[in-house]
Amino acid sequence: MRYRSLIRNEEGAEPVTLAEVKLHLRIDSSDDDNLISALITTARRWAEDYCDRTFVVSQYILSLDSFYGAIGSPVQFGLKADGNNIEGRQGTVPQLDIELPRPPASPFDSDGQSNPAFITYIPAAGGTRTTLSSSEYRVDYDTTPGVARPLYGKTWPSHLVDQNSVKVTYYAGPSSYWTNDYGGTQNTAAVAAAIKMVVGHLWSNRDASTETALSEVPFGVKAMLDTLRWGSYR
Repeated sequence: MRYRSLIRNEEGAEPVTLAEVKLHLRIDSSDDDNLISALITTARRWAEDYCDRTFVVSQYILSLDSFYGAIGSPVQFGLKADGNNIEGRQGTVPQLDIELPRPPASPFDSDGQSNPAFITYIPAAGGTRTTLSSSEYRVDYDTTPGVARPLYGKTWPSHLVDQNSVKVTYYAGPSSYWTNDYGGTQNTAAVAAAIKMVVGHLWSNRDASTETALSEVPFGVKAMLDTLRWGSYR
């Protein structure tokens, strides 16, 4: 599904500590702690972008033009939806699932508090943004990526089809409070090692004007992360 935007609203603790990275870099001084901390965040975000995953518990806000995707997307072409009667151009039912990018989706926030996904939308008549009752849909946290879908026999409500009309707020990232996620303890070691290697690469190549700084991220990092790239087997 195409979406209008995906905003990360908050982030939890990094998967590797400053002390762990300094040990990896063999640095005893605290003079560059701020720089190293910034490189840890940079390396982790690079790894997330490469794998299309979330490696720290984060809150996302997913914006859609409608419950069926972005305006002009294939599923919307010829689509008629009034909340009760949904038919595609050939009379087929369109895809109702809303994928939650950057898996693994989690029903818990970074503090371990239950914080399930919720959906807001603008009614067809316009006016105030409305929160969709959780009794109208469910969120499948066990899939990769997570999916929000109407309950069996139901469909999405009638709504205004316009930019950012529908918003889904949810948490993602490996959490010790949620054991069914992909990217949890079984993959922590690989992610941590990859982040340390990227930090080491950035630490050794700080100037963009040198030949080595313009080289690719070390091959070993990508090889280590390739098994975690969920999009590679779709």
